[in-house]
Amino acid sequence: MSKLTSQTAPAEPANPVGRVGSRPLGRIYENTRVYIGIGTMLVLLVVYLSVTQPTFATAQNLITILETNSVLLLVAVGLTFVLLTGGFDLSVGGMLALSGILLAKLIESGVNYYFAAILVIVAAAILGGVLNGLLIGKLGLSFFVVTLGTMSLFRGAGQVVTEGHGLSLYDVEASRLIGSGRFLGIPWLVIIALTVLLLAIFVTRYTGFGRMLYAVGGNAEAARLSGIKVWLVRAVAYGICAGLSGLAGILESSRLASASPTAATGLELIAAAAVLLGGTSFAGGAGSMIGTLLGALFLGIISNGMTISQISSFWQSVVTGFVLLAAVLLDWFRMRRDKRMAGV
Repeated sequence: MSKLTSQTAPAEPANPVGRVGSRPLGRIYENTRVYIGIGTMLVLLVVYLSVTQPTFATAQNLITILETNSVLLLVAVGLTFVLLTGGFDLSVGGMLALSGILLAKLIESGVNYYFAAILVIVAAAILGGVLNGLLIGKLGLSFFVVTLGTMSLFRGAGQVVTEGHGLSLYDVEASRLIGSGRFLGIPWLVIIALTVLLLAIFVTRYTGFGRMLYAVGGNAEAARLSGIKVWLVRAVAYGICAGLSGLAGILESSRLASASPTAATGLELIAAAAVLLGGTSFAGGAGSMIGTLLGALFLGIISNGMTISQISSFWQSVVTGFVLLAAVLLDWFRMRRDKRMAGV
């Protein structure tokens, strides 16, 4: 019997194809290889700026980078939910601006700051879920056309309400606390943004809804045949994205002590660059919140490094555009590589 067993039992390969040394190492590599590119660029950028700029590698500057990019991180996290389903949302900047204005108007009407903030976030989520989510998810309209329209709608509504003028929040104590206050030396903006990031990681990695996001983005028809309500998943994703843009608008207006209809102009493209740099695919079904964090940090450090190097803000726009193009090309190369590996 032992002789028969030894002849028929298949031998385990010493180093299986697609593994790195062993199965655990192979799984680690598969889970982290998407971060290798952005991680390497981030490390090289930090090393370069640490050597060339004495004020860069300080605790205060690190806090400044996190604080000034908290709003970008929130918008990028929301955009990641949408990109995972294979969509995109151009209206996040307009929603951010409109949310800050609605907050200021509610406070002017005597509403408590924190209650007004909750109302604004809920209203933003409903608007995004209904206008963007249902039109795209239920009716099947182009996400580009729909969100381009709602971008103009939201920003135009802010212009109408304020007649093009900013609204001051400087005298609102709660707004000043959130915008410039700290807890144990860490700005509230950073605490809120990182808390949302952790919640987003939990939702996408450990919940049924997170698995449905990846399923819808990977193959919407297969997801539908398996019983997933594709339109509803997409509507919820757009609602989450809009709600987080609303929260970002509240934090941005609190940080600047004013709300403006022109706030966050162009932020949607910077957020898209952060998400794509982090490994989330434009085609949907692939990506992670950790990657989005790395992408946001990379763009934030570039901006900070150019500022402390006293490089013109005009060049910062050029660099941002270049990074966005590089992110799109990187996503294209990733998709081609994955198709080759799959034998397509």
